[in-house]
Amino acid sequence: MATNRRIRRIARRRAASGAQQRLLGTVHQIWLAGLGAASKASEGAPRLFEELVSEGARVQAKQRGAADKIVKGLMEAVNARVGEVRGQATDTLNSLEKIFQTRVHRALTQLGVPSAEEVEGLSKRIDMLNDNIDKLAGARRIRARVARKASVAAAAH
Repeated sequence: MATNRRIRRIARRRAASGAQQRLLGTVHQIWLAGLGAASKASEGAPRLFEELVSEGARVQAKQRGAADKIVKGLMEAVNARVGEVRGQATDTLNSLEKIFQTRVHRALTQLGVPSAEEVEGLSKRIDMLNDNIDKLAGARRIRARVARKASVAAAAH
């Protein structure tokens, strides 16, 4: 029995020792793989870096172009909508102005206030009347002078 235990212990040690050896071998391989990757990276890094920079620039230009197209489309849509709204606002203001003018005209007519055309017509008639008065006054003065001259002439005879 003791011999069996001893044999098992030795077998365990050998198995543990083999597992440790395999683990150490795997760790050593990982270490070597890391050193190889570092060596490759230091050799190819400048070229890889330049490739990544050029790829990044290409992607950025592509994305910027797409973004510019989207922004341009949005600006056109906004400008078109602003134009539509501006047109609608102008139409609405014109309609309100017409309604306001109609109502004011109606109210002034009901109050008996003469329109601008009526006032202009009256102004022309007044100007004509003033001209006629001036003509009549001039004719009256001429008749008065003639009458004075005739009376002076009659008194002198």
